Amino acid sequence: MRIGGYIPLSLVDYPGEPAITVFTVGCNLRCPFCHNSGLVVKVKELESKVEVLQFLRQRKNILDYLCISGGEPTIQPGLHAFIRDIRSMGYHIKLDTNGSKPEVLERLLTGDLLDYIAVDVKSSPSRYRFSTGGGLDFNTVLRSIKTVKASRVAYELRTTAVPGIVSLEDLEIIAKILMPVKRYVLQQFQPRRTLDPAFEYVTPYLPEWFEKAKAILERAAEEVIIRGV
Repeated sequence: MRIGGYIPLSLVDYPGEPAITVFTVGCNLRCPFCHNSGLVVKVKELESKVEVLQFLRQRKNILDYLCISGGEPTIQPGLHAFIRDIRSMGYHIKLDTNGSKPEVLERLLTGDLLDYIAVDVKSSPSRYRFSTGGGLDFNTVLRSIKTVKASRVAYELRTTAVPGIVSLEDLEIIAKILMPVKRYVLQQFQPRRTLDPAFEYVTPYLPEWFEKAKAILERAAEEVIIRGV
């Protein structure tokens, strides 16, 4: 289990709850617009699992919620044991994932180890390999999403609105394929420290675009949330 760091208090990573956020190191994708490149490539483990677990035990009387993000947590061979240890402390656990390892999600859900899952939807099927740096096809993510939707765990699907990666037409296609959805999150693209430096010069969509996008997604989702606009 490779851990790159943690945030002792986050007000944005677990919906509606103050939480601790733990970041894993490494990712199996190379999304050009990724702003967490420091956790994706050429990074070393910064925190030991033992030290993080010790911190969580000390923090348990203060916070009850924890988010595991990355990087991509599901590529970590020690993820299941790590979550099981945290679960034994009584934490509510949220997992952020790119959906590339449906078999890992299935195991975690079977073990009743998660309370909330956020699955990234990078773009429509025809753009998926480009949007992930050639590392993932849409059908794999679709399997993860179907697994999550079939469970009793709260979830959200989320897309970063990157010009050149996600258009209104892409959202139309995504909505038709994935409906019905409980919660869909559309978040603003932040052009800074991107994995591909060219995306640092991409101008984010204006608020008017998000209004149109929300109307499209509302056809498929019970709740649509816009973040960062």
